[in-house]
Amino acid sequence: MLTTRQKEFPMFEGRYWLINITAQDGARCTTRTSPAENFKFASITLSSVGNIHAGTPQGSSLSPTLYNIFTADFPKNDKILNCLFADDSAILSQGSNTKFVIHSLQLQLYEIEKWCTLWRVAINTENTKAILFRKGHSKNPLKSLTFFDETLDWDSQVKYLGLILDRKLTFRQPANYNCDKFWAKVHLIIPLIGRHSVLSLNNKVLLFKQILRPILSYSAQIWGITSKCHHKKIQILQNKILRIMTNSPWFVRNEVIHKDLNTESIEEFIKKLSRKFFLKIPDHSNTLISSQIEYIHSNGKHKYPYATAKLSLPLKPPSILCVVPHFTFLFI
Repeated sequence: MLTTRQKEFPMFEGRYWLINITAQDGARCTTRTSPAENFKFASITLSSVGNIHAGTPQGSSLSPTLYNIFTADFPKNDKILNCLFADDSAILSQGSNTKFVIHSLQLQLYEIEKWCTLWRVAINTENTKAILFRKGHSKNPLKSLTFFDETLDWDSQVKYLGLILDRKLTFRQPANYNCDKFWAKVHLIIPLIGRHSVLSLNNKVLLFKQILRPILSYSAQIWGITSKCHHKKIQILQNKILRIMTNSPWFVRNEVIHKDLNTESIEEFIKKLSRKFFLKIPDHSNTLISSQIEYIHSNGKHKYPYATAKLSLPLKPPSILCVVPHFTFLFI
């Protein structure tokens, strides 16, 4: 067992302890309070001390700090917005002139190549995608981007942090993608929540809210603005699983099942999630997140706030380009 308790088993200068705990009666050993000298184990076997030549243990609290230090000198540009999140990273550029935006993005890619070569960072160019967000269609073919001598073709959709973005930002694909993940998870836990399960109805509802509903509502704060027909697809999935859980006959209305189980509809749940999410943004410690409220501006004349959206970047928003590179850090 590789312990992650830094108080009891501290880690200094890249050294670690590998501890194997075996109870005499076959049961798990219980511990008392720190320090480690007061712990009571049946038997303890310590391995030899080794040096960590590359990387940190999984889940280490030191990993985010090292990542921030490593990417502190990542190329920056006033015309480019860098969105770095572990190995899923994106760079965005926007403007009213497509040629100008492509040129700005290509210059940034050249700088990223220099940075990766300097720090020996390998990028998977096969999973690097480029996409253009804009209204209408371009009459002339777009100039392709090059990255590490590889040509980046323009895709109709990209997947970033589990969310599928299409070129028109209609968010049609998240509903289909979440549907497949939803039924895959249902097949695993159907013995627990099915019609013939011996679990109580309260426990079934708890499993639904903790396991299944997060799949349906993943990133709903973003794709929640999609059309109602896509909301209806998600709502149908929820209706089906609730009927299976309660073994309800065909003549019982879905509204009655939701009311008896004290469960909100998908649309109401998305509104609740979005309201809670956006209320936390102004007080967030990350400036990139707290600045997102600048994208919303309503003068009271339009029905929806995004009808008069003002982007925080000092460029006009008709066209936005996005490149999603996948980083692989090589420690040699």
